[in-house]
Amino acid sequence: MWARFYRSDLRIIAHYLGTLVILVGALMAVPLVVSVLLAEWQTAVHYTVGIGAALSIGAALRLLKIHAGHLERRQAIAITGLAWIVGAFFAAVPLWLSGHYGSPLDAFFEGVSGLTATGITLVRDIDHLSMADNMWRFMLQLVGGQGVIVVALSLGLFTRVGSSFYNAEGREESILPNIAKTAQFIWTFAATIVVIGTLALAGTLLASGMEPLRSVFHGLWITIGSYDTGGFAPQSSSLIYYHSWPLEAVTMVLMFLGAINFALFAKIHRGNWREFLRDIEVRTLVLWTLGMLVAFVAAVCAGDFLTGYTELLRRGIFTIVSTATNTGYQVLTNNQLTNMLTSGALFLVALSMAVGGSAGSTAGGIKALRVGIIFKGLVMRIKIVLLPPSAQVNTNYNHIGRHRLTNDLLSSALIIASLYVISYVIGALAGIVCGYEALPATMDSIAAASNAGLVSGVANANAPVLLKVVYIVQMWMGRLEFLTLLALGASIVASLRPTRRVPRTHDHISTGKGGVR
Repeated sequence: MWARFYRSDLRIIAHYLGTLVILVGALMAVPLVVSVLLAEWQTAVHYTVGIGAALSIGAALRLLKIHAGHLERRQAIAITGLAWIVGAFFAAVPLWLSGHYGSPLDAFFEGVSGLTATGITLVRDIDHLSMADNMWRFMLQLVGGQGVIVVALSLGLFTRVGSSFYNAEGREESILPNIAKTAQFIWTFAATIVVIGTLALAGTLLASGMEPLRSVFHGLWITIGSYDTGGFAPQSSSLIYYHSWPLEAVTMVLMFLGAINFALFAKIHRGNWREFLRDIEVRTLVLWTLGMLVAFVAAVCAGDFLTGYTELLRRGIFTIVSTATNTGYQVLTNNQLTNMLTSGALFLVALSMAVGGSAGSTAGGIKALRVGIIFKGLVMRIKIVLLPPSAQVNTNYNHIGRHRLTNDLLSSALIIASLYVISYVIGALAGIVCGYEALPATMDSIAAASNAGLVSGVANANAPVLLKVVYIVQMWMGRLEFLTLLALGASIVASLRPTRRVPRTHDHISTGKGGVR
């Protein structure tokens, strides 16, 4: 029997969504302040309108249910799943008013891409986008990378029902004794990294001759895009614009930090480095990145592009780190990716994005933990085949402690990995149906579903509406790892089906005491 939604559920869902809409409106105060300080008056009007719309509608949604009451799991799943789409809708209001998007759908696409920390952009003439609009794009990635629910919990919202939201957002580990403190740790750690990264990158850009104010803003934005593995860039040419290998080096460190499980940082904070080095996620991510790098270099060497060792190592290492961490920053242009790299090298770029970073990090994709578990399960199955039937085979792995690999864990990892692969295939088929070549269509499909953002050019402002919608759904489902939205969809379908009325019976059944039952 499938769980259904009732009218009382809808009121509770609307109440909590209203709170999140108000939060989105409150966050717009940041670009509003930037626009006022920099005298971008027209842009200030756009964010005033956006704040007004978010606060008004958010308050109206909250009033649908004065007292939210007890939150059940199906309600938490619905709220968490819809938060990304509803939030993106209101986030798109000032973006659409900016005039840099071809349609409201493009602005909504940008909102979804920002909140899911994907980084695929449909903005037109990004090099002349206002500072406030750029600030808003990166604010979306900062909030989306940490998790909308995590941000809400760190601000003291949803404290009574935090665990339901936290788990529904695809997070499992509690870093600290309770969910609220866990959310605060994640946010505090992220803020620390953002400050340090901004100072390092701003200093690098200032030393290269950039104006002080632009250095600070660009340093902040690239730090957010790197650590939150979002991939938005303030310039159309991504990091190629800066021509700075020190900036690229700092960015790679930030990308790796963003791809590591938050819980492991807590272990390091307590001085437990061994736990970090033994963790199956860390080892899988490092081995996967190194393997992809070696294969990518070999594939590039088979062609005529990047023949110099210095350029090959610099661009090759950065490209693979960017894709393996699901960030999507580029040091190769789209033309170089699709026309100058060998097809094998381009395929490896796409394959590198498919796995992603750690669970409980800002990265998307299948996740290194699941890949490690699947590999461990394969080894366990081979041992079972080789050993006598009476032998017992136990396989253990390290991940925030010592665990035994069970059939349930292996099954769960295989199911999620399969759902990602199915999504990659569906998105690729959609691109092929729309007339694009198979390899670029596959690459952009993986970029959307794994929230990676490095695209070949299929995903652009001139793409068919159908393809944009497919990518929006992929980004949304990939960010929540499918099961949350599949459960939400199943509940909605079950709610639409008419309920069967059980016919009343007039038969009296004796209870043995002269009564009826």
